Amino acid sequence: MTPPEPGVPVSDDAAALTVAVLAAASGSQLEATLRAIVEAAVDHVGARYGALGVLSPDGRGLDRFVTVGMDAADRERIGRPPTGEGLLRVLVEDPAPLRLTDLRDHPAAVGFPPGHPPMRSFLGVPVRLRDSVFGNLYLTDKRTGGPFSASDLEVAQALAAVAGLAIENARLLERAEQLRAWSQAGTEIAAALLSGTPADQVLRAAAVRVAELAGADAVGVLVPLPEDEETLAITASVGPLTDDWEGVHLPLGSTRLGTAHRSGVPTLLEDAARPVPGTSPPEVIGELNGRYGPALYLPLGGPSRRTTLVAVRLRERPPFDGGVLELAEAFAAQATVAIELVRSQERERRLQVQADRDRIARDLHDHVVQRIFATALALDRIGRSLEETSPAEAARIAERVDELDGTITRIRESIFELHLADDTSPAAVRRRLAEVVRSVTEGHGLRPSLRVHDQVEELPAELVADVVAVVRELVTNVVRHAGATRVTVTVAVDGGVRVVVTDDGAGLPPVTARSGLANLADRAERRGGRLTAAAAASGTEVAWAVPLHG
Repeated sequence: MTPPEPGVPVSDDAAALTVAVLAAASGSQLEATLRAIVEAAVDHVGARYGALGVLSPDGRGLDRFVTVGMDAADRERIGRPPTGEGLLRVLVEDPAPLRLTDLRDHPAAVGFPPGHPPMRSFLGVPVRLRDSVFGNLYLTDKRTGGPFSASDLEVAQALAAVAGLAIENARLLERAEQLRAWSQAGTEIAAALLSGTPADQVLRAAAVRVAELAGADAVGVLVPLPEDEETLAITASVGPLTDDWEGVHLPLGSTRLGTAHRSGVPTLLEDAARPVPGTSPPEVIGELNGRYGPALYLPLGGPSRRTTLVAVRLRERPPFDGGVLELAEAFAAQATVAIELVRSQERERRLQVQADRDRIARDLHDHVVQRIFATALALDRIGRSLEETSPAEAARIAERVDELDGTITRIRESIFELHLADDTSPAAVRRRLAEVVRSVTEGHGLRPSLRVHDQVEELPAELVADVVAVVRELVTNVVRHAGATRVTVTVAVDGGVRVVVTDDGAGLPPVTARSGLANLADRAERRGGRLTAAAAASGTEVAWAVPLHG
């Protein structure tokens, strides 16, 4: 609308319309702008009362209700504002102009609440801009006593269009601010992850931000169990009534939570506590507390190790709207990129560490071991040449050669363990145990047997080093002291970790020579277990056992 030229008289109504248009175009102070529009409409058509109801983004009810013509006492007597029922619902469901001589005669009229001033004539027009309907402008009780005219309808429609512009501008500004806030939150999460902040701390902070931005009453952080990807554990929660959430396990099954978590697609639910008939079982998140209903499932991270944030609202609150879902999707995509980048950096660091270990292992094998081996060969030749002339010196040299052989064996064991230090998979554990048994018994005329039960995949990573050390020490004792021809090593996991070594030798050495067993006993006791040694049918059986959670 072009502003009037200077010096041209403008009517009060036209001035009010001009002010309303300019305020609407500015997109600021929506409440004041809508009130100015209603006041202009009331004055221009000669109505006693006017109101403008703005629909919620989902179109199901009224987001706000601006009234003109009633004072504070009237509003206090009436109580809470209309929610869009009765005659107001007619315009919501059918956004078309409606003029009535007496609104009480309309079939949809439900009467007025106590204390409401009497009203007769009625004029209602939709507030729309292009194809979007934002609400309705209501004008009642023509001051002249008759019905509203066709010209009144035209004025009301013009002002309703101005209101539509104001509402659209305000929502665009609100949308831009929400987008900025969600984007900033995603940037903060990404920066925290990339700076090395612990993941659990970052996810808790993300839960707080999602609760704030989505208008949620509570948010839970759900992480898959290490041993069961189909069960999520709540590791953190924010909001009221969530004190008993943390530590709860949620089986996914065929729930919508399971679908969202597996697919990585954010999902909205109107009521998480109510199943969709014939399509899915009840949502387990809805069973945690009966006061929550609307839910937003927000998966973060790639499929290999995905975390899902679950935001919920109290049952009496409206569901999350589609705009929140779109903004949350962008936030989740931003966070997922950061999570995957951090994981990629962690994999790169592990590969670099492994490359360093491989280099050290090659240097040990190609230089240190070869030089020690050459030295041992030279000493052995010297010792053999002295056997006839100086048998005592030859014997001492032979002892040193044996020590060098043992040193070579130890270095080779270290080389092997450098390659597998970070690998605690069942196959790697079996290989490490087999290599230990082979390297200790090789060249001693002893027939070894290794039995690793299938449950070894349950062996915690922190116990692998202990088990390997125990097997090495016990088999070494057999080689040095038992005089056996056979040794059997059994490793099993069944409520605890148990290592049993049996041999067909001469039995245990004297107490003074059993410091190795004492060290193993101390190692077991520190973990809440014990070491036992007893005579077997032919030979000795030594058992080292600790609980999984000592």
